[in-house]
Amino acid sequence: MGKSQAKTIYIGNAGEHYLASRLSKYCIVRDVGQGKDTGIDLYCEIVHEDSLELTLHFFCQVKTQKKKMSVDSIEDKYWNYWGEQPVPVFLILVKYKKQNEIQGDSEIWVYDIPYILSKRDAKNSGKEAPRRDVEEKFLICEESNNKDKMTWTNFIYHHIPWSYGLWYMRRFGLVYPNPEIVNQQNQILVGGFSYLYKEKILKAREYSDFLMSRENSND
Repeated sequence: MGKSQAKTIYIGNAGEHYLASRLSKYCIVRDVGQGKDTGIDLYCEIVHEDSLELTLHFFCQVKTQKKKMSVDSIEDKYWNYWGEQPVPVFLILVKYKKQNEIQGDSEIWVYDIPYILSKRDAKNSGKEAPRRDVEEKFLICEESNNKDKMTWTNFIYHHIPWSYGLWYMRRFGLVYPNPEIVNQQNQILVGGFSYLYKEKILKAREYSDFLMSRENSND
């Protein structure tokens, strides 16, 4: 194994371990098996902050590097793969300054794939891109300005449940109040995005009506 390859593996592993350690306060974190670049590195299950019960799941693709990323350089095959997953996927950048301090002094940036995918859908369909208070990438830190900064608590217990609504609307046309945020402040449905997925929403309604009509006919 060459030195450059060993260095790359070390940096990648250090970034994943650092992110997993930060997430572990809020989630059960499982590594996805190494050896293949599947587009998913961590599989996380949120621990409810009060009851400590396990709740929502999400996936992370982790990148560890010194510079910020440009999502424009990501190949379509990855967007397609992420968009077909059963739960929301987030691209996480562990941005470090020094190689030997990755696990002590790195920034964690979230590139919000659910939102980016909806913006790509809008562009592909010739519609206006949806807007919201949070940018498509944001820094996890101790404060939040609703633009490019977000706390861990807001990300885990508010933003990810909101992302579920968008994820299921985009994939299946399902619009419903997510039970994980019923008792949280700012109860949020995925407003302002339904115009992108009107056809899917209507098909989901038609299918629900079809199932109910079949059940009624058997009564």
